[in-house]
Amino acid sequence: MNLNAIDTDELKIISTILQDGLIEVNDIKYLPSIRSFFLMITRFMWEEKIVNKVDQRIKAVLSFEDVLSVYSKNIDQLNKNKTLELVTFNYYPNNSKNIEIELLFKNDAIIKLETEIIRCKLEDQGEPWNIEKIENDKNN
Repeated sequence: MNLNAIDTDELKIISTILQDGLIEVNDIKYLPSIRSFFLMITRFMWEEKIVNKVDQRIKAVLSFEDVLSVYSKNIDQLNKNKTLELVTFNYYPNNSKNIEIELLFKNDAIIKLETEIIRCKLEDQGEPWNIEKIENDKNN
């Protein structure tokens, strides 16, 4: 899957696709010199669950361009192997008329990006693999 987002409606689609995605702290990078933010995410393939009734994951790269600053909360950046589970995105204009995009994770962890505009890209990498049923399915 390869998607681009340039507005909040498209960003909402990417957020939905990435729900329950797993990210290691080591796979999060902010490059201020080129105003870009990247992360590698192991996403659950909701499209395969719905269409083919199989549980699969795939690695993907999520990138944001025109990023002015990045802030994190409740993330131990020294624990590089710590895995974060993505819940959703929030986005809203701030007082500077820029856009703040919050990546919200379980256990109250947050990454907040300040951007001039929405320029987001999601690109799957490699081949998917089968997994055991996800936690939400085990409880049903």
